[in-house]
Amino acid sequence: RVGSVAEWCAPVLLVGLAAGCGGEKVEGPTTIPVKGKIEFTKGGKVESLVNRGIVVEFQSIEKPDVKSFGEILEDGSFTMTTQVNEKGKPGVIAGSHRVRLNADESVGRFVSPRFFEYATSGITVKIPPEGELVIKVWK
Repeated sequence: RVGSVAEWCAPVLLVGLAAGCGGEKVEGPTTIPVKGKIEFTKGGKVESLVNRGIVVEFQSIEKPDVKSFGEILEDGSFTMTTQVNEKGKPGVIAGSHRVRLNADESVGRFVSPRFFEYATSGITVKIPPEGELVIKVWK
């Protein structure tokens, strides 16, 4: 399968979103600060996902046009930023979200490709989370 434009642009977009988090205030929906962690439950290591252009992506179930992105760091942690008119607003809107790893097929040797699509990842989260937000994946 060939990745969509969104999949190829996400790492570039993430850089732009992160840049938008600095000074200017971004208007848009109310967001809640969200930090989490990727954890492998069997096979694989989170370190293998670092520096490969992989981001955690949330899509609001109630408002599917609202997406949030978080870069995976060396310890598996991530901090989410919501895309608002090509800018980034720290945090995620409240409610339920489908979760996927935004990555191309070449990363399938490090983590199961089922996690690359919302429909097959089987992961949903509720924001604000009750306790620590951990996204469990495997190879």
